[in-house]
Amino acid sequence: MILPRDFQPPEKDGGREHDVRYEAESGLWWKYTKPNMAGYTVSWNDGLPWLHNALPLDYLERMLRQNELFGDNVKLIGLWNPQAHDWSIVTTQPHVEGRKATLEELEKAFIEAGFEMLPWRGLGYAESLSVRKDGFDVWDIHPANVLVTDTGLPLPFDVMITPVPSA
Repeated sequence: MILPRDFQPPEKDGGREHDVRYEAESGLWWKYTKPNMAGYTVSWNDGLPWLHNALPLDYLERMLRQNELFGDNVKLIGLWNPQAHDWSIVTTQPHVEGRKATLEELEKAFIEAGFEMLPWRGLGYAESLSVRKDGFDVWDIHPANVLVTDTGLPLPFDVMITPVPSA
């Protein structure tokens, strides 16, 4: 799953975790982790969550959880090394249609979808929300990572998902 060096590069800078390109014909976003990074994750220390760099396995498990919890279809394409020592994990993810919402609207959407709000904010983006459902915690919920449908359903596409810590 090593992609050739001349593999099509991202077209634009994304956020802190990915650079991206959109393929209109397939409706897919191609997401490239920042070089030599695997995004971020949340772990627990003395009962408090903390944000830190993810290991590649953490990142790949997060993509599986995205598919499981939100019915997404993220697929691993491979590893790309455009320059010496600059590895990126490349995935695809279908485009979602929705509208940008405020943090208050996102909180309402997640509550109505059966999620429990967690008290921690700002793990990921400043003031981002966190929620819990079905044994998973979802972090970094903010308008750039989650859209909502016209019926108010949240459509996360770039959140961090971790298992609920054991007691």
